[in-house]
Amino acid sequence: MNKINPIQDTYFAAVGDVHGEMYLMLAILDKIQSKLNKSISFVLQVGDFEPHRNYADVMTMDAPSKYKKLGEFHHFYTKNYQFPYPIYFIGGNHEPYGFLDRLPPKVTEIASNCYYLGRVGCLELAGLKIVGVSGIYKAKLFDNRPPISQINSRSNSDYIGFTYKEINQAIDYQKTDILLLHEWANNIVAEKDQEILSQYLPRRKYEEIGNEYASYLIEILQPRLVLCGHMHFPYRNSLSFPDGNSCHICCLANVTKGREAMAIFHLSSQGKITEIPIH
Repeated sequence: MNKINPIQDTYFAAVGDVHGEMYLMLAILDKIQSKLNKSISFVLQVGDFEPHRNYADVMTMDAPSKYKKLGEFHHFYTKNYQFPYPIYFIGGNHEPYGFLDRLPPKVTEIASNCYYLGRVGCLELAGLKIVGVSGIYKAKLFDNRPPISQINSRSNSDYIGFTYKEINQAIDYQKTDILLLHEWANNIVAEKDQEILSQYLPRRKYEEIGNEYASYLIEILQPRLVLCGHMHFPYRNSLSFPDGNSCHICCLANVTKGREAMAIFHLSSQGKITEIPIH
């Protein structure tokens, strides 16, 4: 597992869907750092990062044609630019899996200071155990996702889902501090908030919020913090576990919505994780 040694008063960021807009992401984070007068030690990103190296990568992403764009990652891949802090990301449902699925099945540096956790990955940062699961739930892919060698003869949508083997692999990591998911879990919206979300989201999208396997991971791994993206909507909640411990739920918007796509956390020297208001 990748490691960053524990540091007193560590601050780290979480970022929602980037969709290839790397400079916008960095500009927002830079403004937040300046406002808080704190330095970010690392960034956790929850999928739809879109690390396209070239147009060949773009063509392996599942998305309507109007959304298939090269984006800005290639500037960092060619080493013209470097991310100012380590970024660790999982895959979403809009990723160049023709590139990502050919990487080693472990946390891999794909550009300077930029790491992909893989379909399932685990790492330790500042003493925190972090587990990430890429993709969303698609019933037809859950039992068996096609090998990446077939991507040119299949629909790109055949690669956007996680499998039951990957869920089991994440479970094998056991007790976890932070869980990264792209799609929301289906039980994280408090009853008092359901009307707000139903008004904001189209009926079809609202009725499809979350999946039971993400909920199962939260139940088994009992993370202290869960980070999600996918819905392009910011949301916070807290879940309680039978043993009395609790989990902070942090769902993030996409970067075009500015600070709604960001969260900053303080990690104390005692290991307590606290979200810091940035609005």
